[in-house]
Amino acid sequence: MSMIQQERIVYSLSGTKTFWRTDTRALVGAVILGVVSMLLQQVSIRLDQVIWPPLIILGGIAWATFTGLITLIFRQPAGIIMGETQAFIAIATGLSPVALFFVPANLLSSLAYSVVAQKLSMQKWSHHFIAQLATNIVGNICVAFGLYSILKLPVQVVIISSAVTAGAGIIGATILTKLAVNALRRSGLI
Repeated sequence: MSMIQQERIVYSLSGTKTFWRTDTRALVGAVILGVVSMLLQQVSIRLDQVIWPPLIILGGIAWATFTGLITLIFRQPAGIIMGETQAFIAIATGLSPVALFFVPANLLSSLAYSVVAQKLSMQKWSHHFIAQLATNIVGNICVAFGLYSILKLPVQVVIISSAVTAGAGIIGATILTKLAVNALRRSGLI
């Protein structure tokens, strides 16, 4: 596929970014990266358990970074496919007792990131921060429902846990996503 064809996939004729991208490369890439994301989640969540068991800081950063990268590189529905692949693997492997809540969290978070990326150029740090803010708030609200309903944690614990995880995800994923996207742009891959 030539560079011109790739540009047409990502941008419409009007010059605005497209929200949907349904070429085979994007769809297959999303599934593969969903599995890679799940593997990274397995490692990061185990590290979280060693560092500080009540919080999912590294897992949250890894999740938010992948959500942003896939959405920026492959658009939708690739972001949804990656997120749902990760969620269904988490359910099947018993990664977390609240894994069922990853399904709406990953779906809605990916869409939140896409909406922000559609409106902003994603060239500035602030753009990545805003996208990760939306992603992490939406995702952690969904998971908070799981912490409350499945684990029966007190509301105060759910709020603190979700706020710390979201805060770490917003800061960590903003930095990692911006750096990764800049590197991919310099290399000519996107």
